[in-house]
Amino acid sequence: MLRSLLSAFLVFAAALLVVGFTLSTSTGGRADFRFTNGTEPKSLDPQLATGEIEHRLLTAIFEGLARLDARSLEPVPGVAESWDISADGKTYTFHLRPNARWSDGRPLTAQDFCYAWRRLQEPSLGAEYAYIMHMVRYAQAYNTHAAQASALQGPIQAALAELLQKYPGPIPAAAVLAFSTKQNLDATLKGTENELLRNFLLRPAGDLAHAELSALPAQFELEGKRRAALYEEAKRHFGVDGGAYAKDDHTLVVELIAPTPYFLELTAFYPLFPVPRWAIEKSAGRNWFLPDRIVANGPFRLSEWRVGDHIRLERSESYWGKSDVKLRSIDVLPIENTTTALNLYLTGEVDWLPQQNIPQELAPDLRQRSDFFTGPAFMAYYYKINCTRKPFDDVRVRKALNLAIDREQITRDVMRLGQSPAVHLVPPGIRGYEPPESAISYDVEQARRLLAEAGFPDGRGFPKFGILYNTLESHKKVAEVLADQLSRNLHLDVTAYNQEWQSYLQSTRALDYDLSRSGWIGDYEDPNTFLDLWITNGGNNRTGWGSVVYDRLLAAAADVEQFVSQPEFVLEHAHDAAKLKRMADAALRSSDVAQRLSRMSELRMALLAEAERILVHDEFPIVPMYVYVTSDMWKPQVKGFYSELVGSDGKKRPNLRSIHPLRDVSIAEASPRERDQR
Repeated sequence: MLRSLLSAFLVFAAALLVVGFTLSTSTGGRADFRFTNGTEPKSLDPQLATGEIEHRLLTAIFEGLARLDARSLEPVPGVAESWDISADGKTYTFHLRPNARWSDGRPLTAQDFCYAWRRLQEPSLGAEYAYIMHMVRYAQAYNTHAAQASALQGPIQAALAELLQKYPGPIPAAAVLAFSTKQNLDATLKGTENELLRNFLLRPAGDLAHAELSALPAQFELEGKRRAALYEEAKRHFGVDGGAYAKDDHTLVVELIAPTPYFLELTAFYPLFPVPRWAIEKSAGRNWFLPDRIVANGPFRLSEWRVGDHIRLERSESYWGKSDVKLRSIDVLPIENTTTALNLYLTGEVDWLPQQNIPQELAPDLRQRSDFFTGPAFMAYYYKINCTRKPFDDVRVRKALNLAIDREQITRDVMRLGQSPAVHLVPPGIRGYEPPESAISYDVEQARRLLAEAGFPDGRGFPKFGILYNTLESHKKVAEVLADQLSRNLHLDVTAYNQEWQSYLQSTRALDYDLSRSGWIGDYEDPNTFLDLWITNGGNNRTGWGSVVYDRLLAAAADVEQFVSQPEFVLEHAHDAAKLKRMADAALRSSDVAQRLSRMSELRMALLAEAERILVHDEFPIVPMYVYVTSDMWKPQVKGFYSELVGSDGKKRPNLRSIHPLRDVSIAEASPRERDQR
């Protein structure tokens, strides 16, 4: 079977070799290493990019304070040759390499990181990943507080005055909800310490007395002034002499609000990469990353970008570690069609098929090959629900959708690579994390009852809606099966439709969808990388959903010491408050520093589990589908790829994120047959 199926693909070999010849001659010869990358990157600006496609390129073109070692995927020295961490885990001092340089020959300094990190938080930039470094002192205030202060002292006040004038008596619950939603109060007041405002956000559904609402304008004004003052303070200090600042050209000091276990790993993540201020300003911030303009600092330089054809990377002669870089050139092909991608691989035109670049129908047969690598993945596949659109703003509808899906059928009959059906968002396998109870299962009868309670008995009256997915064959198949299941089980009129990557991103950012396919690869091995996606108004949230309690749980997990000293709010709203109280008390009683830190870590995981419970037991802003498996193919002569990692402690573990830093890749001498195929 395998032989006949693969032979069928080779029927197209001659035509594909013509394509390969065109690609090769257009770049002056075949690159040392070639791979397919699914589609064109949205951007190669480290502070504006998002996604796996961009990740593979940016980690080759730029380098952060740390980089990920290919064998262990643990952070090791990058631009910083060493670092010191204070005893309380809140201050990092990075010592930069004196020979670190930009590709135009300029020295790379600590000030370059200050500029890049401040730029990431610049409100006008609109970086979707800005939130990822809000554990750094001043970062969140600089990023969010100016807009929040302006809203609290302007449009929110005006809208509230209009509401009070319209209803001189009790104010209907629907009007209060409409006011809160339109003014985005959950996001604007996120983290408020004002008890009156916090109570307003957490009020039970129902009419509101006029006197209760009329007390809010003064509180909005106070909160606006507080946030404006915090913004001004952050503006003066962030990147200058606080939060993250240059002690001298080769010393960067970073101050965290609280100890963050994964912070070092973040310094190897592309949003925190340095960027060249002079090059960005010369291009007025637009397209400064194109080949004729880009200035970078990584092991490779971007030499060519032909949209729809290829991206060429060449070894950088200015990189501090150029002697460690074995590849002279790399070609990256934007091939969306997985059949074409496989043919290019089988005919020797490419050396690597990253995950999601393999035809699903051939997966069972391809698994028999020695060059096919699969294993558990730190990746979740799910659908977002646009919670701002009716009837998806009703939690009963969102839960009904979750209950009407047979995930087992999808993983068994469609994906066929061993993916696991998911009723949680956070993938399994994280040490110390116990997932919460989930209310998601396959229960069509309960789903129908919930839909009837929401006003749509047997699906009657439910508006026609769409399931959006970005163009890829596997996404199409899943979306079509999902649409069929919802149609059969709930009698809904639903259609799956696709958009190309750029249009898909634009639609999801604008909340121009009903349900949209999504996937997330953990940026670091911690539950927070999946859970902080859903903070109110977060750059990657894109559902319109928010929860004050959810935000406070994540804030408590980010600063456990603060939670232990002031646990009242979280304990009042937590599902298992008694357990959290016991854990907090145990941490407080610990006199031994190591024991206290251990108990704080356990408490942090419990707080994160409480947050995930809101997603999969209470609110359902998403539809978890399955946990990915990794599925890469690479040629035997490719060295530096590891499906199994070995940590610094000598322990082995799977490469859950299927990350293979291009810096460490090399090509062994090919056999005569393989040379012929080239």
